[in-house]
Order: sequence, then C-alpha cells, then structure tokens
Amino acid sequence: MRFSFFPLLLLGLVAALRAEEALRPATADEIALFRAAIKNTSQDIDHWAYTESTTKKIGVTKKPRGETIVRFDPSKPWPEQYTPLQIEGELPTEKQLKEYRERGEKRGRSITRRAEQQAAAADPATASVPAAPKLANVGKKNEKSVTADTDHPLVVSDDGETIVFEVPLIDHGTGVPVEKIEIRAVVAKAARQVRRATMHIKESFRMKLVAKVKAGEASVDFSVVDPNYNPVMTAAVGNFGASLMFVPMNGIFSSSRTEWQRVKPYSERLQVKIGPLELLDF
Repeated sequence: MRFSFFPLLLLGLVAALRAEEALRPATADEIALFRAAIKNTSQDIDHWAYTESTTKKIGVTKKPRGETIVRFDPSKPWPEQYTPLQIEGELPTEKQLKEYRERGEKRGRSITRRAEQQAAAADPATASVPAAPKLANVGKKNEKSVTADTDHPLVVSDDGETIVFEVPLIDHGTGVPVEKIEIRAVVAKAARQVRRATMHIKESFRMKLVAKVKAGEASVDFSVVDPNYNPVMTAAVGNFGASLMFVPMNGIFSSSRTEWQRVKPYSERLQVKIGPLELLDF
C-alpha cells in the first residue's frame, strides 16, 4: 500500500518543477535561431511522400481501434494524393475511398487559394496563377484562428546543445483561452532545427458552453530521413480528456510516418508556389 502514493508524489514533483521554471524573453539571437529552426523544419514538407500509420482509442473501456494506414504522395493529382490501404484494421470501403479523394481535392483548393492570395499580395495589379486548375467551391478562408507568436518566444532552458522555447499563442476570435495552453519546441542549436514540439493543457476550459477540455498532452518528433534535406515529422503521440454535452470523452492516439520518398509536388507542375508552413493554425 505504501507504494500506491508514488504516482501522486511524482505528479506533484513534476508540477512543482514546472511551477519553478523561470521563463525569460528570448534574446534577438535566440529569436533568430528559433525562427530559422521553424523555417528549416517546415519549408520542405511538400516534397515528401510517406506512409502514415495511426492507432487511436476513444473512451475508457473501449479497446483500441485497428490500425489505419494511408499513403500520401503530393506528386499525384489532388484526388489521388491520399491512398488508404487500411482503415481501422479493415480494407477501405467505397465510401471511405471517396472521402479520401475528396480530402485530396480539398487540399488542392486550399493550396491554390493560398497561392493566389500570396500572388495578389505581391502584385495586386498583375497577380495570377497561370496553370492553376479552376476548382469549384473554393470559399472564403475562416478568419478565426489561433496562431503562434513566433516573434516573442520565451526561453525555458538552454543546456548548450539544445534550447527549449515556449511559444505564446494568439487568439484571433475563436474564444480559445490560449493562456491555458502550453506549446514548447526543443531546438538543436548547431543544426538550427526543431527536434520535438509539445502541447500541454495547463488548466481545463470550456468551449461554446457545450464542450469542456479537461486535460491533454501531445508531442511531435522530427527526424532527418535524408542527410541532404531538413528534418520532417516522423512521429506523434497524444492523449486528451474532455466532455461534450456533459458526456465524458477520453482518448489516446499515436502516429508514425515511414517509407519516405523525395518527389516533385503536383502543385509545382501547375506553377503553384506554396508558401511556408505556419507553426500552428487551427
């Protein structure tokens, strides 16, 4: 029985250590390092094909669902970019195949719209994307979002080889209490690359009166799959606890990406230039 208190003691110690952390604003050189690491980790993502394997479990008593395996290839036409090989342990149905085709088409609309917006910002008088396909139902971009404040990172720790940044969040009309969400990035100083990014819900909060987020942890790992290129996201794990209309919802997930292949994006064949990826936008 005496050992039953050890997990609680460990959690208390972790909480105490987290509370004692002395965050400080990053210096100009550290901000430059952070922004370079974000750029190095995200600017090349659309030139890779990979196979993603995902497992998840929703609910406390339910068994984990079967593995979902999807091949992503940005060199193919939009409807063919996502190829489900297995959905929760089963062969994909016709309906699921259609859903993944529509997912690719949606991605194409998003990329085309973003390219057109960037071209218009660069030269409003002559902006055009010559060979971009005319896709219907483009719609307007939702202006409500939460973004990372990459101009004002805080330093959590620095051991000489790596530096841990905490990234403030900015709410653009969503109502998300961003002060209750912690985003951190571990940056390798010499390589100027992100090794890991983590998310932590510091305190429960309610969304739109019907949903309450109680807890959550997630981490994303980045690895070099080819020494000639920058690192890519290779694994992600997480868990959450929430309630929707007072019904408890809990879950865990894990995802890995393998079988990497360098490809030429379909968007480049259409002369559509994709801008840099945002660190966080949801």
